[in-house]
Parts: sequence; C-alpha cells; structure tokens
Amino acid sequence: MVYSKDLLILRDGQAVAGKVLKNEFRIKTSFGDVTVNKDDIVHLHLMHPDGTGFPATDEIKTKSGDDLKGHLVKTMTISFVLAANNQTERIHRDKIHTLMFFDTLDSDSENYPQLS
Repeated sequence: MVYSKDLLILRDGQAVAGKVLKNEFRIKTSFGDVTVNKDDIVHLHLMHPDGTGFPATDEIKTKSGDDLKGHLVKTMTISFVLAANNQTERIHRDKIHTLMFFDTLDSDSENYPQLS
C-alpha cells in the first residue's frame, strides 16, 4: 500500500488530514528569498496574524535539518484536499497554525520497519 498524507493544524486546534496542493513555498528570510519544494519540508508553522504568540515568524523545517524563518511570500490561502470527503478547500493562512508533510510510505520499503 502506498499513500501520502499531509496534516493541517488550525489555530482552533482542529487537525485535518489530506493533501496540500501547493508544491513549493517561498519564504523571505533575512538572507533573501528561499524557495523550498514541499517534498523537502517536514513542517511549516505560520505566525499568528496579529504577530503575537508562537511562532514570531513563519518557519519552515526541512528534512535536511534547516530552519528557515521569515515571511511566506504569496501564500494568503492554502488549497487542501480533505481526506475525509475528497473535497478541495481554500483555507486562509490566518486560520492555519501548522502544516505537516509526511513522506509517501511504501509498506515494502526497506527504509521503514515492518510490523510483524
């Protein structure tokens, strides 16, 4: 079985499984703009709309261990296909706390332990 799942965590604490349709994210850092492919991201935290609380900036954590902090460019909404009903929703960034990206998992892969 092969599957891919992303997890969207809203500011109200609700977690929704599905798939983010955006393939890359651009973040403006103090060092300049960086574009990161979704497949290279572990999670992405969006700063609180009023600038208070955690995190103080948008943050991208990559699989290679990089922490990029700054402001996402051109990301006012995220299109998300809901796993529950296969419907596509556009969710405003102010409602999103975290996006988590999980690798495509293959039950026959040597990279993952097999359950016995």
